[in-house]
Amino acid sequence: MKNRSSQALRVTGALFAAGLALAFTGCSTNVNTYERAESQAAPNYVADKRVITDNTLAGTFRVTAINQATVSGNLLKVQATVENLKNKLRTLNYKFEWVDVNGMAVDSPNETWKAIQLQGRETQTISTVAVSPKAVDFRLKFRE
Repeated sequence: MKNRSSQALRVTGALFAAGLALAFTGCSTNVNTYERAESQAAPNYVADKRVITDNTLAGTFRVTAINQATVSGNLLKVQATVENLKNKLRTLNYKFEWVDVNGMAVDSPNETWKAIQLQGRETQTISTVAVSPKAVDFRLKFRE
């Protein structure tokens, strides 16, 4: 009887350990990324100015690059690469705002808050295209 209860205890302990191992590996949300060692892309990077008002948000997400291009002959397209600095899934809300040559806002249906989810340490690109050739500049805003 003693042998049977110690065997049951060992099996229970092994099942508990296996369950813990599965639970911890199941919670991992980091993303591994692979890309060409020597990129063939030649992006037109934009020097950016950053205004940080929420240090918690700044410690969670980081913009690693912003580049732009002209599409359809005269419309500005902007793309930002955003990185989740944490090890777990996070949601980021963002919006682009367009500005004309006089610094005035250019109305655009694209200027709504959008949400993306980034896994732990994941990098994603977000982009938009101006709806008017009057748009010559942009602002990118984030909120959690």
